[in-house]
Amino acid sequence: MSGPSAGEADQSDRHHHRPWGNPGLAKLRRIQFGRRGFLRPQVLELLEKQPVNGVDIMDQLQDMSHGWYRPSPGAIYPLLDELQKEGFIAKNEDGKFELTAAYSEQLGIGDNLATALSVMESNASYLEDLNKTDKAGVSRSRQRIQKLSERLGALATSLKEASGA
Repeated sequence: MSGPSAGEADQSDRHHHRPWGNPGLAKLRRIQFGRRGFLRPQVLELLEKQPVNGVDIMDQLQDMSHGWYRPSPGAIYPLLDELQKEGFIAKNEDGKFELTAAYSEQLGIGDNLATALSVMESNASYLEDLNKTDKAGVSRSRQRIQKLSERLGALATSLKEASGA
C-alpha cells in the first residue's frame, strides 16, 4: 500500500488552507478581495445599507470573505478621509460614517425624485386643463384618478407621520 509521500501530504495540506486552492471558495476569487480598486465600491456598498465606523467596515469585509481578507486601518481610514473630502460621506454624531446627499446626487437619486415630481405636477396640470375642455373624457378615467389620489394621500400621511408633524 503506497500512500502520499511527505512532500505530497504537505502540498495537500497547504492546498486545503489557501482560499484560492479551495474550490468551495470560487466566489471569493471572483470578488478578488484585496485587489486594487476593490475597497472603494465595497465600502460605499456597506454605507448604503447603514452608517458604520472604520472597525465595522473591516469586520464586515472580513465576514464577507469568510475570514480570508481583513483590510488594514492603513487602507480603510485614508479611503474614508478621501470619501469625506469628496463630500460623499460624513461622520455623524455617533462617530459612524454615512452617505451624503452629494453621493445620492452623483448617482442621480435626487434628480430622479425631482424629475418624477415634476412629471406628476405637469400631468396633474394637464388633467385639470383637460377636465375643463373634455369632462366626459376625463370622467371615464375617474376610478384610476381616484386610486392615484388615494395612493398619493397615503404617501403624504406616511411622510407626515415619519416627520412627527
